[in-house]
Amino acid sequence: MRKIISLLCSLLLICGTAKAQYDSGGLIIDPSTITAFDMFNSAHTQFNTITARSAAMAGAMTSLGADASSLSINPAGVGMYRTNELTFTPMMSFTRSKNNAQPFEGNSKNRFAVGNFGVVVKIRESSTGVTAINMGLSYNRLADFNYKYSFSNAGVAGNASIADVYAGQLSASGITSAQLKQNYDNFGNFRWSHYDPTYWGAILGYKTGLVGDTSGAWGRDMVVPNAAVDSFTTVESKGRADEWVWSLGINFNSKFYLGMSLGASTISQQKYIYYGEGYRYSNNPQQNYCMDYFNYDQVSSMKGTGINFKIGAIYRPIENLRIGVAFHTPTYYNVTYKYQGGMTSQVKAINNVDGYTVNSQGYIDPPFSEQTELLIDDGDYSWRFTTPTRLMVGASYTVAKQLILSVDYERDWYNTMRMKNSPYGPLYKGFIKDEFKGSNTVRAGAEWRFIPQMAIRLGYGLWSGALDENDKVYSSPVIYRTEYMSTGLGIALSKHFTIDLAYMYSKNNLTPYKTFYGYNANVDIASPTFRTSISRHNAMMTLTVKF
Repeated sequence: MRKIISLLCSLLLICGTAKAQYDSGGLIIDPSTITAFDMFNSAHTQFNTITARSAAMAGAMTSLGADASSLSINPAGVGMYRTNELTFTPMMSFTRSKNNAQPFEGNSKNRFAVGNFGVVVKIRESSTGVTAINMGLSYNRLADFNYKYSFSNAGVAGNASIADVYAGQLSASGITSAQLKQNYDNFGNFRWSHYDPTYWGAILGYKTGLVGDTSGAWGRDMVVPNAAVDSFTTVESKGRADEWVWSLGINFNSKFYLGMSLGASTISQQKYIYYGEGYRYSNNPQQNYCMDYFNYDQVSSMKGTGINFKIGAIYRPIENLRIGVAFHTPTYYNVTYKYQGGMTSQVKAINNVDGYTVNSQGYIDPPFSEQTELLIDDGDYSWRFTTPTRLMVGASYTVAKQLILSVDYERDWYNTMRMKNSPYGPLYKGFIKDEFKGSNTVRAGAEWRFIPQMAIRLGYGLWSGALDENDKVYSSPVIYRTEYMSTGLGIALSKHFTIDLAYMYSKNNLTPYKTFYGYNANVDIASPTFRTSISRHNAMMTLTVKF
């Protein structure tokens, strides 16, 4: 594999000049680099899929404590443990997507996962003063990146094709076919590293007959200008955000609790994007070659590790009331990014003036097919960014020792996300400041222990979003609102063993987006606008052993 150094100053100058003349992007155009929205998606966590109890109460755990989720939400809750405890939480996630366009492939993805496993132990116990000091070590799942959505769109004669955007990109960049034909090493391999990955899709289009500049200007090549363009899109993602967290909780006379956590976070996301176009013609094309369809496959992988610190406190002014507060520093991530794209096309030779080999049906055989080399951004060229600072406050009240009511509020400052050690850092900083804002999350949960051995739980949560404009058309879909509802059951089989069950439904509303767009002072090309929503059904079980 060969490392692609795509951020060389010379290439940045080329890219900067091109963007001044021609602005392009979209779901299919942008995957060759990390965007501000990738940073946002990696930072977007809800802390409600850790244990079955926290899920059933919609994550309203800032003031409750004595749950494995406390290590990642409010470490002061670790000080509330009265016994040593082991927990393990398996879960199933069923993801469903809906689109405003016609269906294409499947829109569902099911996955088994582990929400939590960990241990909390007492290291000091006393009847006065510092009543207890507890320590915990846990793995907690913070976010789920598993989803799939796909759709199709039937075009009309003369409508836009991604080939039109590729032609605009190559024209603005100053790249010519003569340069591309000479850009091979001594072994016959195309030197992709000589071009910024921004243009890799367009170059693949040239190599497979979508675009050409034989007339002196870039335009459609083997795609007939008046063709009706049918498009097909599939996006499939898998991955997660996890945290390994060490926590220390201190109990002062069972009135005041103080805690801190040191977290080592990991993110892992693999994304597959397929895009294809099929062409329909109302009459016989008056050109030498006629493309029937092309397929474009792109695969990207983002993996990173980060560290963060949390501090929290819980106060019990009266026996039945608890008030909690927690502060989370940003997570400082170091990320490796990989990308590769490949394109194939089927073309019919009407007049085979170039002497291609054709089959009995008149199609060029073998079909045009090309693949980029593997882009790897790691080491000195890895991406470094910080997630938002978080502040959580919560209160809970116990009624007649049977009913617990808990409410949380969370504030996340997404407009403070930053890209570090990257030439794109200043550009991203301005974009994030303009497009993002602080977000608000409200969670509410209830637990009714109607008999000592059993409890019923309910929860509701709402995340208001972090975008300044929820209806703005971005190049890729961005979550702007999340609503979730949950229920669960807790069963104490003995004083040493309990089982908690939970079901949570959540829905993510996404901003409108385009698969491609390109414009300058004279041309405005864009796909239709699409909308997608993603719903998740999570079923969880937490096994707890007290010792």
